[in-house]
Amino acid sequence: MREDNLMQTKPLRLRDFVRVGDYFLSVVGYRNSEAVKCFLRYVPDEKGDRILGETGRRYRKISHDEAVKTDLAEKYLRNDLFFIPYEDINEVYKPEERLNFASRAEEVRRIVEFFSGIPRDKMGVTGSRLLGLEGDESDVDYIVYGRWWFEARERLRKGIETGRLSEPDETTWNFIYDKRKITLPYEIFLAHERRKYHRAFLGSTYFDLLYVRDYDELERGAPEEIGRKMGKSVVEAEILDDSLIFDYPAYYPISHPGIRAVLSFTHTYVGQAFRGERIVARGELEEIDGQLYLIVGTKREVQDEFIVSVDLLEREGLRVEFERWYRERA
Repeated sequence: MREDNLMQTKPLRLRDFVRVGDYFLSVVGYRNSEAVKCFLRYVPDEKGDRILGETGRRYRKISHDEAVKTDLAEKYLRNDLFFIPYEDINEVYKPEERLNFASRAEEVRRIVEFFSGIPRDKMGVTGSRLLGLEGDESDVDYIVYGRWWFEARERLRKGIETGRLSEPDETTWNFIYDKRKITLPYEIFLAHERRKYHRAFLGSTYFDLLYVRDYDELERGAPEEIGRKMGKSVVEAEILDDSLIFDYPAYYPISHPGIRAVLSFTHTYVGQAFRGERIVARGELEEIDGQLYLIVGTKREVQDEFIVSVDLLEREGLRVEFERWYRERA
């Protein structure tokens, strides 16, 4: 696809996908004027467990550590992201434009119907179902754009309360916890997750409710560029605003004399604390445009980085457990 043709379409944004040759990459940012910030997700593999539609070609989903060791990484990887020039993109996949394609599956249609009333051009499905690479066990990565996402989250919450939806069961919570290699104690992880209302089951179908900015909001939000790394740090502070805590990166402005905000680059710690709550967070301190930010989630697997709500820990009787865990790791 030629650069001039691509630039005439709607801007690329978070959770779109692009194809470069035989490789599929997810878009991981909003500011893509010079090149598209991506990460490699699916690669061709004769023994792969995903089949691309009628082509019959096999693919597999790869991990972060596998992605950075590919031939594609040698060409495009910079600062742990793939920066793809527009002239090298062969095809673009936008969730809101391919909703009908994804809805060919009954389980997707039922989720779309559950959220009826939200404009169809303000929703989409990303991930494997966007591309036609889903497997028998694939969940649904359901997107709602802009302010409509908050309406969808409220419907999800009410759906769980009324029994139309169900919250993830213990098996699912344990799967998420293990998959993301979360180091926080399981009960602390679960206490934070259960109040986010962005995961649910509709019947036997599990889905995530994902936030993406609308087109008129692309310039708002947190910085995306890599800053000057200043080492690991821990911060304790109050959250000043929670309007972008489910975005990417999740943006937590804090009451701190030196650090402007905590930024989470992992879905594990979106929606982790709300306005007025006190947090403890550990991550990488970076200087960006003269401001200090604490970066949490420098890899998809969060390892020794975290964000916790002190207020939630106290309400759930988990503060002593957290402090014991933290002392043991210090």
